[in-house]
Amino acid sequence: MNLKEELMKIVGPEAVLDDPDALEPYTVRHSLWPTLWPNVVVSAGNMEESQKVIQFANEKKVPLKPSSSGVHFRESGPILGGILLDLSKMKGITKIDNRNRKVTVEPGVTWGELTEELKKQGMRTILPLVPHTDSSVLVSCLERDPSVIPMFEYGELILSMQMIWPTGELFRTGSAATIGFGKEGNLAEGCYPYGPGPIDAMRLMQGAQGTMGTALWGNIKTERLPVVNKSYFIPFEHSEDVVEAIYAILRKRIGHECFAVNSVDLAGLLAKDMATDYVKLEKKLPPWSVLMILSGAKYFPEDKIAYEKEALFEVRNHVFPFTEILDVIPGYGSTKSLPGLLRNPWPAGETYWKERFKGACQDLFFITTMEKAPVFVDTVRQIAAEQGYDQREIGMYIQPIEFGAGAHVEFNLFYDPDNAEEIETVKQVYTESIKEALRLEAHFTRPYGKVTADLVYEKAASYTMLAKKTKEILDPNNIMNPGTLCF
Repeated sequence: MNLKEELMKIVGPEAVLDDPDALEPYTVRHSLWPTLWPNVVVSAGNMEESQKVIQFANEKKVPLKPSSSGVHFRESGPILGGILLDLSKMKGITKIDNRNRKVTVEPGVTWGELTEELKKQGMRTILPLVPHTDSSVLVSCLERDPSVIPMFEYGELILSMQMIWPTGELFRTGSAATIGFGKEGNLAEGCYPYGPGPIDAMRLMQGAQGTMGTALWGNIKTERLPVVNKSYFIPFEHSEDVVEAIYAILRKRIGHECFAVNSVDLAGLLAKDMATDYVKLEKKLPPWSVLMILSGAKYFPEDKIAYEKEALFEVRNHVFPFTEILDVIPGYGSTKSLPGLLRNPWPAGETYWKERFKGACQDLFFITTMEKAPVFVDTVRQIAAEQGYDQREIGMYIQPIEFGAGAHVEFNLFYDPDNAEEIETVKQVYTESIKEALRLEAHFTRPYGKVTADLVYEKAASYTMLAKKTKEILDPNNIMNPGTLCF
């Protein structure tokens, strides 16, 4: 009996695909590097099927990678050969818990689906910067995509989760591991992220790219929808001034959404039509902008916004009096639309904002301190110029983390996916930028793709060895996404 026939016995004949035409949609990914093809795609509809498929793969020593949506960014597409375990049918939003401000989601739940469902309950979760509507919420949280709200409590959105180890055993993390979790009258609500025991098993899954196990559901933090918002646009000429302003604002512990983007990324986010609006808008925008939203929830919302607004303008008067705090965006209009933009995924059916400019985008991102962000901006610009890439076309995004204790710095390298010369140029800019960023002590917490991984692991030999040892313990047959190592 061949691989396909044995898997069909587990999930049924319609849930196993190996025809090239049927496999092709699963190979699509937004990446500079070649497409990889699995031998077979298995579509699991529930926890039991997922567990049996993983147990089978472990027993037969067949490579396996879990996949939660058809949107593969950052080198997270299919493996070469083996089984691709498709979890996109697992779309349960099994509990919206307003009291504990959390929601339980399965891996197939997308940002578009969850956002709309939470709105019905007057709730929301905290999004990264305008995610793809069809990308998986659980995967985004596991990948530690940064929140646009730089508060400590939103640094990580997963509270607890259930997973399958590579050997097929089920495991729950945090207070979800208690006996009777989820049953009526049980006091453990899965809100506490640590345990069971002295380890934090959830950390093994974060940024692991499916090498340490498969997530079946997760408890994700939510918040009540604000009833009042006040949005601001703050223009800057230089990234150094942006950093100083964000530091000063966040010291006051005010605001919700707060981040900086350059004119390229902001025009891509705001342009209604790229063919007619983008160029005009990009020319009218300042080189850098800080976008900020003050929000008031259920109790005394107007009072909250009033004192936060007073604090914001006090900071402006003392730290950056050379610019204005505006409620209009040049070439665009009122900032009142910003909450709708930043608290929803990109609209379904429209070309994703990172692909509007040229058709494709390669993200280069890492963690650093806020004050070093301008150094990396200058460095990447210089490397782009040396490699023949127009530095005026680089998108840039600075997201403060935990009130400015650190920063996610991201460069968006746009290119035409049908232009081989452009692809090679972007590859060179990407590779040389990583090398220089490592020299400048950037911290790559998610070294996705072979180019990044090889360069990063070489710099952290002892940590890499520990990660490999951990992988050997949890996955003795090395079936989970072999060739990739979490870091």
